[in-house]
Amino acid sequence: MNDEPRCSWFYLAGIVLTALLIAGGATALALPPVCDVGAGEDVGCARGFETRERDGYGSFRWTDGDAGVVLSAAGYGAPHLVEIVMAAPRPPDVSPPSTTLSVAATSIMITPPAAPRRYRLLHPPDFPAGETIRIAIQSETWKPDGDRRNLGVLVYLVRVRLLGDPVLPPLQHTLAILAIGLAASFAGRHPLIRTSIALGAIGVCGVLWVWFPMRTTPFLPFYALLLGSATILFAWLKRREPARQPVWFGEPVVLAAIGGVLLDALIVTGVTRGSWVVPVIGAQATLAVWGVWRADRRSWSLPDLLRIALIVRLLALTTRLLSGEIGSDPDVELFYNYGRATLELGLPVVEYPSGALIPWALMALPASRELFALALPLCNTAADLLIVWGIWQIGFQRRAVTGEGTGAAALACFYALSSLLLPFWHGKYDSLPTALLALGLVAFAHRRMGWSGVALGIGGALKWTPWLAAPVLAFGIARLRSSRSFTSLWAFAAGGMIAVAVTSIPFALIDWERFLAPYTLQGGRAITGESLWFLVFLVIAPEHWSRLPAPWGAFETGRGFVGVAVAVQGATLAGLMLNALRPALSEWRLIALAALTPAIFLLLNRVFSPQYILTITAAALIASAAVGDSPRVVRNLVLLLTITQAANLLVWPNTVPWWPLASAVMFITAASALGWIVAGATRQSTAHFHRHGKGADL
Repeated sequence: MNDEPRCSWFYLAGIVLTALLIAGGATALALPPVCDVGAGEDVGCARGFETRERDGYGSFRWTDGDAGVVLSAAGYGAPHLVEIVMAAPRPPDVSPPSTTLSVAATSIMITPPAAPRRYRLLHPPDFPAGETIRIAIQSETWKPDGDRRNLGVLVYLVRVRLLGDPVLPPLQHTLAILAIGLAASFAGRHPLIRTSIALGAIGVCGVLWVWFPMRTTPFLPFYALLLGSATILFAWLKRREPARQPVWFGEPVVLAAIGGVLLDALIVTGVTRGSWVVPVIGAQATLAVWGVWRADRRSWSLPDLLRIALIVRLLALTTRLLSGEIGSDPDVELFYNYGRATLELGLPVVEYPSGALIPWALMALPASRELFALALPLCNTAADLLIVWGIWQIGFQRRAVTGEGTGAAALACFYALSSLLLPFWHGKYDSLPTALLALGLVAFAHRRMGWSGVALGIGGALKWTPWLAAPVLAFGIARLRSSRSFTSLWAFAAGGMIAVAVTSIPFALIDWERFLAPYTLQGGRAITGESLWFLVFLVIAPEHWSRLPAPWGAFETGRGFVGVAVAVQGATLAGLMLNALRPALSEWRLIALAALTPAIFLLLNRVFSPQYILTITAAALIASAAVGDSPRVVRNLVLLLTITQAANLLVWPNTVPWWPLASAVMFITAASALGWIVAGATRQSTAHFHRHGKGADL
């Protein structure tokens, strides 16, 4: 508006008018709101139900005594008739439950029979009925033998029938598609291009509203709020940075990011199955490498990198919502159950550190599996943005201090746009402890020792690996042997111990044996098929090729082989940690060692999970940024890590019959990438010795 105020106001008026027309047309053309409870689309409308099931009548879910259904975007102008199909099967010795149905100010008391029955309630079209209709279902519960659940009634279907034609669209959703269009317009350069992008985004929202009303309308206000807030945040960050060439829609990096998500959608929606998954994953890898290689020499700003990361994850979230695959990972249900058990019992028996129960309990507070399935990828999105910021910040700080290192932006760009990590963003929680690892290393680079200890302490309480970076940093501080280093060491140690105490002691006070359960359970686990040591065992004992387990299955090898695996892992980690005591070790080399220690631990662990690749990738990128690798080295590192990520997806979740070969490729390329970083740092350290006339130390 500063350049062409009159034209800009004209374009804005056109965008507003288009949003009104699209919302009105979509309200008239879309089917009335319906919630098929138990189907994939119920994540936008069901609240407080048990897991999905199916019988001869259709899909359904049990209530747990207090559940609800939310129907969005019915519109104004006609009365609403709310229909509910439900049943309450009980054994002969259990009486039918008394159930209360509530819609707005209307409540009725019923006793549903064992067979499905339809109930209808009239709802006036007053505000805010055209925006959202909330149906509350409260009932008595019973607990079947051998079942941990308290079961209320079965709900099959909830729908709205309009007794007439809607006249006005819902205000909230009209403003939502307008806000989405305005946020999308910032991807263009000139007012005309921005207007075209805004109109296109509004049009897409309208099409999805008509074709997939229950998979679109519940989330439009959320997307509007998120995109609007992100746009304001990025604009604020951009004003705080030097002027750089912005990233526009048609650039290779943006096309690679969007193309990777679209290919991921082919796998998520089931369009590509079986052996066809391999070329799709190969195409994703090719796009990631092409996008980074084409953009590794351009001038990047932090808002542009964060914008790319957010676009990739929001598009991935959209494809999962539209396909009904949100929360499809079994671990999502597991994490929700752990969160609810924490709220109800205080400390359940889990195989994860007790600190992980804190975020799960917070996300499970609404007592809704559906909201938890949405909250988990959103939490991981925030963590991924923090990881991108951490990689960029390490490289920026190193360049500001030493004047070396120009490839850190490309490293952050790779993590931001790689669609090969999306399966672990969607259904796991490794992004959160990895983000705290990155935050701790950034704080150390800025000499905020206390905060560095706090971040690593909290990260380790969530998932042990960030703790492994702490001894490396502590040894690096202690080797200086000065009064200032002594103060820094105490601040670092105090911050870490306070963080661990706050996140762990409350659970230890509840039940000491349950608090120690994760450590005893993990300590007794056998080698898994996904680990490096399984491949080593196959080389030693080739006869085991004929009886391969599932990749995630345990594989008994005897205690002697397990002892060798643990000894090699321990010796490697000890070497990395003792290397931090070298007198001539630079601060940036120390940060690189601290980042590599958790990555190498995971790579050599006898219990390996595919989601570890997310932490290994982030740690490798942070270490490379700290070392200050050249653009040529960065390109090679990106290629190795891309092959690692692609091969990892062929082990899980897209397991191929020849998965041991894919696993071998993954470990070879991952080890090569980590070794490349170590070798580069060693060459730099050797050059330092020769430049200052010093001999190499032990």
